[in-house]
Amino acid sequence: MPIAGRITGAALAAAAVVTIAACQGQSVAANQVSPAPSTSAAAKALASPNATPGSGTAAHPAAPATTPAATPAATRSKAADRLVACSAANSKVTVNTISRPINHLALTVTNTGSKLCAVYSAPALRFDEDQAATQVVQDSVPQSVVMLEPGQSAYAGIRISSADGSGGHGRTARNLEVHFADRSGNGSTGTPAHLALPKGTYIDDSAAVTYWQSDLQDAIKW
Repeated sequence: MPIAGRITGAALAAAAVVTIAACQGQSVAANQVSPAPSTSAAAKALASPNATPGSGTAAHPAAPATTPAATPAATRSKAADRLVACSAANSKVTVNTISRPINHLALTVTNTGSKLCAVYSAPALRFDEDQAATQVVQDSVPQSVVMLEPGQSAYAGIRISSADGSGGHGRTARNLEVHFADRSGNGSTGTPAHLALPKGTYIDDSAAVTYWQSDLQDAIKW
């Protein structure tokens, strides 16, 4: 082959190598370039804290939590509000002599009405024209207020005089007035009962009455 021909062939071969290298460089460069971060709506939606994974769209915002209604202040029960105090208007009251213990009377109140009633605290007693109520045996406080269904009874024991005769201002009493305490125990309520005492009832300054009790034996042991 002539020298000129060989030079031309070599030049063409070199040019082909350069062209191929350039093409390969462009291909490698294209494969190594990372794509730009997506700014599409789907990408933004997935970035949202409320998005559902894999949905590609934004999730609906959560419904606001319902605020619970405020708890009303504690009030007395309706049953307590309907409870009435026993009195001579809705009950029968009797007083009787008992043999033991001596110098005692038994006071009984029976609910004759159609509703539940309560006998609060102790009865307030007045013998004849006494200005002050008879003293109360404080040790006789029951565990709870005595409540009476229609037909049920409660009891209070009355010590009318000292067993050893040490009480002063002894006298014979004929009448007894019974007042009923209100719920607070600090006043009277309803209609009082007016009773005739057993004949020959002798009282002195030691006279005392117990709190109302649900059992007669509890009432007369003081």
